[in-house]
Amino acid sequence: MDNPAVCFTILEPVPHQVFQRDEQDVAVIPIKLDLAGVFLEGSNSRAEARIIGVSSVSAWRPLGPVESDLFNGDLTNVPLGEHILEVRIVPGTTGADSARSYVSPVFVGDLWILAGQSNMDGVGKLGPIQQPETGISCFYLGDRWDIATDPLCWLLESADPINWEVPEDERPQAILEQRQFRQHGAGLGIPFAKEIRDHVQVPIGLIVCSHSGTSMAHWDYRLADKGGSSFYGAMLRRVNKLGGKVKGCLWYQGESDTGAETAPLYYETMVAWVSALRRDLNDPQLPFIYAQLSVFYVLEPDARWPNSALWNRVQTDQLALENVIPYSAMVPTIDAGLADIIHLDTEALRQVGQRMAWQALRIAYAEPIADTGPRPALFRWNEERTVLTIVFSGINGQLHEVGRVCGFQVASESRRLPFMAELTEDRLRIRLRFEQPVPTASQLSHGSGFNPVVNVKDERGIPLVVFGPVTV
Repeated sequence: MDNPAVCFTILEPVPHQVFQRDEQDVAVIPIKLDLAGVFLEGSNSRAEARIIGVSSVSAWRPLGPVESDLFNGDLTNVPLGEHILEVRIVPGTTGADSARSYVSPVFVGDLWILAGQSNMDGVGKLGPIQQPETGISCFYLGDRWDIATDPLCWLLESADPINWEVPEDERPQAILEQRQFRQHGAGLGIPFAKEIRDHVQVPIGLIVCSHSGTSMAHWDYRLADKGGSSFYGAMLRRVNKLGGKVKGCLWYQGESDTGAETAPLYYETMVAWVSALRRDLNDPQLPFIYAQLSVFYVLEPDARWPNSALWNRVQTDQLALENVIPYSAMVPTIDAGLADIIHLDTEALRQVGQRMAWQALRIAYAEPIADTGPRPALFRWNEERTVLTIVFSGINGQLHEVGRVCGFQVASESRRLPFMAELTEDRLRIRLRFEQPVPTASQLSHGSGFNPVVNVKDERGIPLVVFGPVTV
């Protein structure tokens, strides 16, 4: 559409901005205008706005009187969907022409936080990336809205000092070089949003808040009052800048908490952190979708990760969190391919984003197109303790047919026991057959170690989670 008399500037909203809808599928859109050049003292002018949809045009609605060259008003009850927002300044003088301007597209839909560390940043190669799609927007770290395009995470451009990785006087040159030469940065956010839109046709806004290498100590919610000088405070500042409400939170973090001092604290820390986030956003049922740690290609001893048992402990605690944090879901990643020793590659991130969307559809949208994926539910021995049957919950369809079942380990007093693993005839359970009776209080695990060989998946391709050791 043409602008007939553009004499003022719409400062807010901006193109591709997404506003969080409420329970009635409407939103309030704050409008900020720069009226320099059009405001006249004592003119009794007023501001009005209307929305233009795909097939309808609303009536002009009053925003309020114009009393200075900066105007702020609210357009209420804007419905779900994509809109052109048109604003006009109506002079008090009868017969005088009104000045008009517009912004497009503006969306009412759902906002999702992307938080955690580098696997949420996205480190996939930027070759086969997801194509941008109108209706999937990103609130980038520089506090700017645009269509979502990988990379989503540009730490150096952040409005919050906590994200700057170089001294402030070096940032302009570092930003320029990163824009010129960056080759990695594909992530899970866009695949997540596309899968949601495919099923519920809702515009999605992704709020980038993640930062590579961060531990739960870095994300301490008790540092909220530091604002942009803390990761948690920066996240809250960004959400509050957008109205203070979101549909949910996606979380991929934990690699930096697998040390001897931090791993034992992870479970309780995460319970407290999610509780604090829900309190601070005034949403006790905020959906929280998170990833279980994946594999790690350790080529030699590393002082940061000396013990694979601690890595597995965090994975096991992440599984347990599902049962104590309501309105949450964990997404397994143990089958992921990596771009380097620890970061998921582009295809793996696409799969994880899709899996997160399936759980978000189940929890946040009441669209249960997929179950959780296989989880261990029951362990049953025969009388001789030579055959262990593992019963699962959450399977989508059946377990995928494999020639040889991999990934399980059974130990007694630190001694590993030999067995053969197989799917049952109905492909809903797994049997472990032992040559000798297995001692009581033996320990069963799946996916143990940094880089296990695993191949149990259901028909949706969701792998069996890492679990154990559990006593069987």
